[in-house]
Amino acid sequence: MFRGGLCMASSWLPGPELAWTLHAECPAPCVLFQPVRDGSGTLLDFQWVTLNPAAEALVRELGLGRELSSWAGALEGVPASAALRRAVDEGRSLSFELGCQREGGARWFRAQAVRQGEGFSLWLFDDTEAHEERRSLREALKREQVLQAREEHLRLALETAGMVAWEWTAARRSLSWSPNAHTFFGLPPGDSLEAFLACVHPNERTRVSEAIAQGLLAQGPYTFQFRGLGPDGSVRCYEAVGQTFRENDEPSRMLGVVLDCTEREAAQSALREAEERYRLAAWATNDLLYDWDPSTNHIHWGEASQAVLGYRPEEMGGLDWWTEQLHPEDRKLVLESLQRVVDSGGEAWSAEYRFRRKDGTYAYVLDRGLVARDSRGCTSRMIGSMMDITERKHTLERMQEEARFRERFIGILGHDLRNPLNAISLLARTLRRRGLSPPQQQLAQRIESSAARMGNMISDILDLTRARLSGGIPLHLGPASLPSVCQQVVEELSVAHPDRSIVFETQGEGEGIWDSERLAQVVSNLVGNALEHGSAEGPILVRCLGEPERQVLEISNPGAPIPVHLLGSLFDPFRQALPGRGGRGNGLGLGLFIVRELVEAHHGHVEVRSTQEEGTTFVVVLPRDSRQADRGPRPSTEGTEEAHSA
Repeated sequence: MFRGGLCMASSWLPGPELAWTLHAECPAPCVLFQPVRDGSGTLLDFQWVTLNPAAEALVRELGLGRELSSWAGALEGVPASAALRRAVDEGRSLSFELGCQREGGARWFRAQAVRQGEGFSLWLFDDTEAHEERRSLREALKREQVLQAREEHLRLALETAGMVAWEWTAARRSLSWSPNAHTFFGLPPGDSLEAFLACVHPNERTRVSEAIAQGLLAQGPYTFQFRGLGPDGSVRCYEAVGQTFRENDEPSRMLGVVLDCTEREAAQSALREAEERYRLAAWATNDLLYDWDPSTNHIHWGEASQAVLGYRPEEMGGLDWWTEQLHPEDRKLVLESLQRVVDSGGEAWSAEYRFRRKDGTYAYVLDRGLVARDSRGCTSRMIGSMMDITERKHTLERMQEEARFRERFIGILGHDLRNPLNAISLLARTLRRRGLSPPQQQLAQRIESSAARMGNMISDILDLTRARLSGGIPLHLGPASLPSVCQQVVEELSVAHPDRSIVFETQGEGEGIWDSERLAQVVSNLVGNALEHGSAEGPILVRCLGEPERQVLEISNPGAPIPVHLLGSLFDPFRQALPGRGGRGNGLGLGLFIVRELVEAHHGHVEVRSTQEEGTTFVVVLPRDSRQADRGPRPSTEGTEEAHSA
C-alpha cells in the first residue's frame, strides 16, 4: 500500500557529496539504487549498487533481491518505479511506509528516497513500535465508537418504552440519570436526591423523601408512585421501581427506573368515576337492571336486556337460566362468590364474568348487586345491574399485550447485550495491561467504565420487567450443528473465566434443523448459570448426545443441591433460586426462563436433576427437525430437582 507522498528532502539528510562518506557510518539501513534502462533509454527498473552494513544485514534477513521490483513480493508499500523516477527527475524526496511479516511479528519502516546522481538513496528507519501504537489507538477509538452506538441504542430503547433509568451511590452521594431524563421530566432532575425533589409535586415531596428512605432499608425491589410538576405547571404521574444493593450490610447504591404512568392513572381514575356515576344514575343508563327473588328464584329483567344481550325480557328466565348462560370456565367461581355473600350476611356482591348473548357470543359483564334481608337476616331479594364491559376488556387486553411485548423486548435485549458488553470490558482491561501510553490508558479506562455503567443501566431495565411475560420467541430455522455451537460457546466462556474448567464432550450425530443463534443462547445461559452457582472446585461438563430421532444436551456442575421447595418456580421469570458466590444473584432470573422458551419454541423440553452426590444437571431434549416436530404439552417439573436460576 503506497503511503508516502512527494516532499522536499529534509535538511538533516546528507547531500550527494557527503552521502556515501556517511553511508557506512549511519546506523539506519541505507541503499543506493541506480536506474536500469533498455537500449532505447527507457527506464525498466532500479537496482541497488551499494549497501551500508545495516542495509546489508536487512537485505540478507528479508531475502531481498537486487532489483527494486523484486522487493514488492517481500515488502508491503513499495512504490512504483514511475513514482520514484518522477521524484528523482524533480529532485524531490519521496516518503512512504514499508512493512513485512516475519516469524517474530510484523516490522514497519519509515522510508525516504533521496536523489543521488541518476538514482536515489533509500533510507529506512524502524517505525514498528510507533506503527503498533497508532494501530492500537485506531482500534481503541473504533471500540469507543461502537460503545457509543450501543449507548445510543439503549437511549432510544428507554425513550420508546417511556421510561428513564437512574443510579444513586453512597460513595459519591450523587444521582446519575440516563441521557433522556431532561426530556422525560421536562427539566433537569439534578445530580442529588435533593435536586430531584424539585421535579416532584410540592405536596408529595415529604412522602417521596420517606419512600426513598424506606427503599434504602428494603431487602429487595420496591416501588412507589408520585406526581411530578413540569416547568409549564402540568402535573404528571410517575411510578418508580428500584432496588438497593448493600456492602457490609450498609446501602451502597440504588438502581431503578421511572415510568410515566399518567395515561394509565387517568384511565383508571376515569373508570372509577364512571362506575360511581353509574351507581348514582343507574336508571338513566342503558345497563341491564334485574330483581332476583331467592324464594322463587325468579328474576325480573329490565328493558335494556335486548340492547345489552339481545334477549327480550320475556325470553330470559330465572336463576337456573342465568346459570346456564355463564361461561363454563367462569360458572363455578361466580356461583361460589354469590353463595358466600348470601350465606355470610353480606350486603353487596359484584363479579366480572362472561355471559352468553342471544347470538351465541359471550359478553364480558360487570355484575353488581345489593342484598336486601328480612328481620331474620335471610335474603329477601337482590337488586342489581349488568354492565357490558366487553370493549373495555378488549382494550385492557390490547394494552396489556402491548406492555408485555415491550417489556419482553427490553428484558431480552438487555440480557443479550451482556455478552458483547463483557467482551468490551475484557478487551479494555487487556489493553490497559499492555503498557500503553497515559492517553491510551485513559482511553481504555473510559471504555471500561462506560461499559460498566451501561451494564448497570441494563440491569435497571431488567428490574422493570418483573411483570407478566408471554408469547413466543421467533426462530430462524436451518441446518445447524449443536456440537459446533457448544464448542464456540465453551471457548468464549473459557476465555472470560480462565480460572474455571469447562469440559466439552460429544457423542453421536449432532446435526439438525434448528436456530443456531438461539441454541447458542441456550448453551450460554445454562453454562453461565453453572459458572455462577456451581462449585468452583469441580469442572463444568457440557455433553452433546445424538440419538436417531432427537438430540440431547446435558450441562452438569458440582455443588449443593437445590432445595425441593423451589421446584415449582424454577423456570419462572425473575426468580432467584439461590444467590451466587457473590452473595446475591447477578441477574434478575431471566436466564432459565429464556432457556425454557427457546427450547419449547424448538418443540423440545428442558428438565433438571439435582442431588448431593451428582450435583446439578440440566437436560435439553430437541427433535432432530424442529420444523416437523409436533409440540406436545409442556413437561411437568413436578418431582424433579431444581437448578439455580440465572
